[in-house]
Amino acid sequence: MEEWITQELERTELGDKRRTKRLIKIVSNLSASPEASVPQASGTWSQTKATYDFWDSPYIKPSMIRQGHLDA
Repeated sequence: MEEWITQELERTELGDKRRTKRLIKIVSNLSASPEASVPQASGTWSQTKATYDFWDSPYIKPSMIRQGHLDA
């Protein structure tokens, strides 16, 4: 995992540390293969499902992710 991703996103407040860890994992996967689709970048079905579930979560708002990025 790229250290810059962790530094940029570790302060993101998503209400649960597991959500922040998931965000870091998703960004790491996608940035490692920017040309890949989500399933290709995720590598496994469980990682793909976790990514889509994260994006579909009512607890995750784009503004929360932006704020964490701005706070870094």
